[in-house]
Formats: sequence, structure tokens, C-alpha cells
Amino acid sequence: MTHAGLSKVWAMVLAAVLAAMLLSATITTGARAQEPCTGQVVLDPGHGGTDSGAVNTKYGLTEKEQNLDVAKRVKTLLEGDGYSVCMTRTDNDTTLSNNDRYTYANSTGARVLVSIHMNGSTNTSTDYTTTLFGKWRKDKELATAVFNSLSTLPAAGGTGTIATRTPYSFASGVLLKSEMPATIAETVFITNDREGQLLSDGTGTRQQQIAQALRAGIEDYLKTH
Repeated sequence: MTHAGLSKVWAMVLAAVLAAMLLSATITTGARAQEPCTGQVVLDPGHGGTDSGAVNTKYGLTEKEQNLDVAKRVKTLLEGDGYSVCMTRTDNDTTLSNNDRYTYANSTGARVLVSIHMNGSTNTSTDYTTTLFGKWRKDKELATAVFNSLSTLPAAGGTGTIATRTPYSFASGVLLKSEMPATIAETVFITNDREGQLLSDGTGTRQQQIAQALRAGIEDYLKTH
């Protein structure tokens, strides 16, 4: 084989090795690489990909899809108010570990991280809103600000406001290893029968109510910190 032929073979081998390394990295993280982003707020739609989160089988709802729907609405609202926003995932096919989430968040230089979730219970009448924090000094004020705004959500049953549970500490890597103040917002119970009706009615009204409450809490915090 000529020198030129050997060079071509080695080039092909090197290309194959690099491709294998990239494939291995993708498999290791279980996620497609998110585009680099610099923003004031990181929104983390909980679950995704092979992890559906809580499910309401009666109304065909998965938490991963509802979390992303609400997150996209929050992003639009915040950007309309002049804030720059990054998201840990933008589709329902991406599977992310906690490490993926906080590593990405830390790369953005953001001021806050809000992980958006919906709760679940075997009791279809259970419904309340709450937020979680990791470190008291770092996270609790953000968790409280978001909780205060979520507490104004109309009750799914149509009378008064949603029931609440006081924000509490939770040892999640997303909260503990993020460099910025962070909170997990357990917005509503997707398994609640009335919430299921509202979330699946095709109008997007309930999702928008949740998004507006999250936006208000995030902005209240950012305006004072």
C-alpha cells in the first residue's frame, strides 16, 4: 500500500474512534447535549425521556409532558419581561440525570434555578402546592417567593385558592449542587381528578395559570436579590 493509502486508512480509523467516543459520551449521560446558554434564569422541566414522572391514566397525562408545557410558558412570560432564560431540556425525548441538570445550570451563570414538577398521589382527591429547598441560606428565600405566588392559584375545584404545604428541605442533587439559589416547585397534583380535567381540557388555561404564578414568584425574588 502506498504512503497516501496508509494515510487515508489512518484517517478513517481516527474518524471511527472519535465517533465512538462521542457515542459513548452520549450514552453515558443518557441525554443529548443541550445548546450552550447564558441566562438569568434556568428552568428545569422535571423528568423527561424514559422517566415519565407521575401519571394520570384517566386523562392520559404524564408529568414530563406537563412540566415541559408549563416551563415553555414560563420562559415566554419571563422573556417578555426582559429576562434571559435557559432550559435544561426542550423536548420530551431527553432523559436527564440530576448531574446533567445541575451541571448544565452551573454552566449558564444564572441567578436562579427553578425545577418545575407536578406532584402525584394514589388519592385522586389530594391536591396542594409546595416548594422544596436544599440549603437554607442559599435556597429558602427563593423557595418561599415561588411558594407565595403558587399559593394564589385558584383551587381546581373552583372555590378559593389551592391548598398549601409549607416549603420544606429536600436532599436533591439538583438543589444541593447547583451554585445558584434553587427550588423545586411541586405546582399541583397531576393525579387529582379535577386537576386532570383542567390540564386535559385543551385550552391550556390551567397550565397558563401555573406558569403565571411561577413567573411572579421568580420575578419577585429577582427584584429583591
